[in-house]
Amino acid sequence: MGRFFLSLCSLYLSLLAFNLHAATAPSQPEATTNLPILNPPTLNPPTSRYLPEPEIKQISIDNQPYELLVRPWEGKKKRGASIILPATNGSADAPGFMAFVRRNINAAGWASLSLTPPRELPASNFATAATEIAAAGTAQLSILANKPSPKVPAEQRRQYQLQQEDFVVKSLSQLEKIGAEYPGKRLLITADQSAALLIYLISEQRMALPDVLIVINPYSEDDARNQGLAAALAKLTIPVLDIQSPDGHPASLQTAAQRQTLAVTHATPNYRQSLLALNLDNESAWQQCLTTIKGFAARMSAAE
Repeated sequence: MGRFFLSLCSLYLSLLAFNLHAATAPSQPEATTNLPILNPPTLNPPTSRYLPEPEIKQISIDNQPYELLVRPWEGKKKRGASIILPATNGSADAPGFMAFVRRNINAAGWASLSLTPPRELPASNFATAATEIAAAGTAQLSILANKPSPKVPAEQRRQYQLQQEDFVVKSLSQLEKIGAEYPGKRLLITADQSAALLIYLISEQRMALPDVLIVINPYSEDDARNQGLAAALAKLTIPVLDIQSPDGHPASLQTAAQRQTLAVTHATPNYRQSLLALNLDNESAWQQCLTTIKGFAARMSAAE
């Protein structure tokens, strides 16, 4: 009986101590949203050393080396050089259709100069404050589970966009010496977000005009810029081949009809849109698409 009484007393004292601790513990702070922390931009994805040494050249941008892949023209035709800027976040020899173009356009009389593309905006990191982590029993996550993550501030996006544009302009300006080995016309081939960057740079006259521009599934993740892409494209006076594939980014598919309509409305000379029947992740579509590029480039370069 005495042991039972002692057990009840111990239980009562434990419950009393727990209630007192809960009453004096700091209240859980209201969840607040921290601004996203952006990682430093990385603009130079490495290329594996599986390529022949003569193909690998280097250019320097802000005292940093970047790879430029060069393949000479093949056969008797010597039309000029095709400058290839793959999609953002890739490499100068990004796998897929662009690498196929780089290796197979040479027989049509075009040397290929493939640039390192700029990187996309880094993913946001939402940090938890150290004081929250150290406080046991309090909220450790500053973003509620039922709330969407905040977007990157517009000013940060714009600053990074300017870095991308500056990187592209400086890259293209380095090609004059290397491209001098391949005199003739200049064919610029680009895809996805890189294509949108170049469309705006050309429309704003911030870079030298190519003789022919080939854009593949152009789009921008910036909503305002993406909506203005068709108008920027319609301003161009150079020959433009606008290729759209069914598996293009939704933002590119969204503006495809408008890009063609505005080009016709503005009477943009030598604009042509090619709607592919097959996805560009299907190798059977690569040769057909390359044939379209070679035919358009040959006609437009000969017409000038």
